[in-house]
This record gives sequence, C-alpha cells and structure tokens, in this order.
Amino acid sequence: MRLKRRLKDDDGLILTPLIDIVFLVIIFFMLNTSLAINPAIQVDLPNAYTSKAVLKDEILVTLSANGDIYIGKVLVSLERFPSDLKKEMVRLQNNRMILRADETLPYRILIEIMDLARLSGIEAISLVTAKKSLTE
Repeated sequence: MRLKRRLKDDDGLILTPLIDIVFLVIIFFMLNTSLAINPAIQVDLPNAYTSKAVLKDEILVTLSANGDIYIGKVLVSLERFPSDLKKEMVRLQNNRMILRADETLPYRILIEIMDLARLSGIEAISLVTAKKSLTE
C-alpha cells in the first residue's frame, strides 16, 4: 500500500520581522537626526528661510542668552575658550565649527567668539538657525 505524501509549502522568507526592523531603524535615524545638535542646552535660534540641516561631525559651540559658552556639552569661560577650542580641534581632527547662538545675544559677543575661533585656527564657521516657513 502506497501512502500519499503531503506536499510541503515552501515557507520561504518571512518578511514581517524584517519590515519591522527596517521601520525601527528608519524611526531611530529620524529621531537621531532631529536631536543631533545638543538639545540639553536651550537656545532660541533666529529664524531663516534658507536654513539647512547640518549632519557633519564638526565642533559644536553654543552661546546661551546669558552669555555662557559651551564647547559640545562642556561649559567654558571666555578666557579658556581658545585653548579648549584648540583641544577639541585636535581631538576631533577638524577645524570647522558649528555655532549655535541665542537670538537675543548681543552682536558684540557673537563677533568676539567668532574672532577668537578664527585666531584659534577654525577655518569655517556655520551658523545654526531655525527653519522659517514662507507663510510666517
């Protein structure tokens, strides 16, 4: 007596877990991109129509409304700013700087920080702004 064999379906590749992982990775990169520049230090950025996202690994300098200076997340004094900036340039092997400054900060302080950065060896300074829509 001959027994009938069951035909096995080819299970193939199960795509559901793969799709879940891809969506999780996409969400991770979207969140990481929007939080890439130090959200712990609160700064009211000026608005600009031509604002673009910066995703490079450059030296981040933040100037708060009360005049505090941060290199990355570290608070530095104005006197120590040039030496600490040089240390950061050596550590990151980069001489480009991203400058986040509060919109209420006096222009004099902004120019002083940019001048000290140039004297320290910074070749290019990018200013961070918030995106302004055309309807505003």
